[in-house]
Amino acid sequence: MSGFVLIVSNILLGSLTTLKATVIYSEYHSLVRSGTLSPMADETIGGFTIWVPSSMVMILSIILVLNEWNRAEEQRWAMRFTHRCSNSAALEFPETAAELQLKVADPNRQVGRSLALGALAMFCLVMVTAISVLSMAR
Repeated sequence: MSGFVLIVSNILLGSLTTLKATVIYSEYHSLVRSGTLSPMADETIGGFTIWVPSSMVMILSIILVLNEWNRAEEQRWAMRFTHRCSNSAALEFPETAAELQLKVADPNRQVGRSLALGALAMFCLVMVTAISVLSMAR
């Protein structure tokens, strides 16, 4: 959950800083600058610096976590025929489609709801960001 919050905050902050039409930091004009970049170009470069590298690091970490989950699942599947002390282990690996549907119905429903809410949240965040960027441009 913290990774999702971090990615969303990076996207919002980076896109707001990069894709804006006006300078956000009004005090920037009053400072004496020795560089040759305009305030707008400087903020755009800063937005890319905030947005792209941090998002790429988070995407890489998500890929690594999913890879480790897959490896653990493969090891668990490979050990399914090892001797266990109880017969309840047979329920862990369903053998028919009906048994599989019984086992995965609730988890699948929860994942579906989570994905739907995540997509709705991302849509709302994108719309709020776009509206705020457009309202700042006026």
